[in-house]
Amino acid sequence: MKISNNLLGLLNILIFFVSIPIVYFGIIANKTHSGGECLDLLRKPFLVVGVFIMVMSIFGIIGGCCRVPWILWTYLAIMFLVMFAYFSIWIFAFFVTWKPGGGTEILGTGHKEFKLNRYTEWMQMRVQDEKNWKKIKHCLILGDYCPNLMPGNGTSLRDFNKVELAPVVSSCCKPSVECGFSYENPTVWKKKNNSASSNPDCKAWDNDRKVMCFNCESCKAGMLEQMIISWKAMHLFRTLMLGFLCFVYAVACCAFKNTREKF
Repeated sequence: MKISNNLLGLLNILIFFVSIPIVYFGIIANKTHSGGECLDLLRKPFLVVGVFIMVMSIFGIIGGCCRVPWILWTYLAIMFLVMFAYFSIWIFAFFVTWKPGGGTEILGTGHKEFKLNRYTEWMQMRVQDEKNWKKIKHCLILGDYCPNLMPGNGTSLRDFNKVELAPVVSSCCKPSVECGFSYENPTVWKKKNNSASSNPDCKAWDNDRKVMCFNCESCKAGMLEQMIISWKAMHLFRTLMLGFLCFVYAVACCAFKNTREKF
């Protein structure tokens, strides 16, 4: 048996074992309700690609080890589709996150505030759409997101200001500093009757854990910032994975050529 066939079989055994956690965590992510995942638009596409990679690796193992021409041909066709889908997702994630976003640091605290106009129009549309945002709010509420990630109720204002909050927490779980509300605990803030702020988020705030600042524009911006952070963190992995798939595809082409020569 020629080396390319053996190598193809070994590589696809590796790919199969790598695809197991991808599919597993993809399923878990689609069932859980945590803030950073409530707007992860690429969860389902990556889950589908993960399943295709698993199926593809099975064809690769059989085709590489048994040298069956039609199985190898099917493997090459599936792999081409997987690579095309993966590359499309890679390009999509890169271009929709080109606008840096980022927040404005609140002086004397570890918190930031975020504005929608700092993100690409496509991303803004995802959270401005009423139907989409209703689903995101439901996700945050169902996961009891703010009480779970905020510091304890006994935390003083001084200690609370020292805590570095994630974008979603900083934007959805507390009112804007511009509102001038009185701090009681991390999830309870007292409104002032003489507040002169024109920020609509101040009126949208409510201490009800099912309301909080989930109707605020800042919450929508915080969700986008959280999504960009998670996408950028995965960018290196996606790049390496794409390069690895290209290498395996080249080996598969050699194995297919060897198999055709034999038959």
